[in-house]
Amino acid sequence: MEEFKKKLQKRVILYSCALCFAGAAVLLTRNFKKELFEPEHIRDFMDGFQLGFFIGLFSVLMVFLIKTIIAIRKPEKLKKLYISETDERNLLILQKSGSSGMNIAMYGLAVAAAIAGNFNYTVFFTLLSAAVFVTLIRLIFKLYYHKKY
Repeated sequence: MEEFKKKLQKRVILYSCALCFAGAAVLLTRNFKKELFEPEHIRDFMDGFQLGFFIGLFSVLMVFLIKTIIAIRKPEKLKKLYISETDERNLLILQKSGSSGMNIAMYGLAVAAAIAGNFNYTVFFTLLSAAVFVTLIRLIFKLYYHKKY
């Protein structure tokens, strides 16, 4: 259990770094001058997407950070989290649905879309569409394997 506790402590550091990144990204995208040629309503949509994406990312990371800190401090929560993370059925479902690769693609496309919104709206919408597609495929696989196993 001590190894798992050390793993969670590393996760807390990772979440804290990601929170700093999300906060910096919100500040940078808010102050970045968008003197592009696209219509104003598209620029407003991209601004809203960027703000919503980074605030959502910030919120989810904060929830995970708090959940992890509570698990480190309370032994019964630590045991529950350990059991849920080492459950063979859940691990099989994640493995079958290609979870790690899909997650990397999904998050990478979403971050790239948020960044591309500062430069070109065509690239922004293309990356956003690809991110939504990958997310839907991951959801379909996860639901399928939950029913199958």
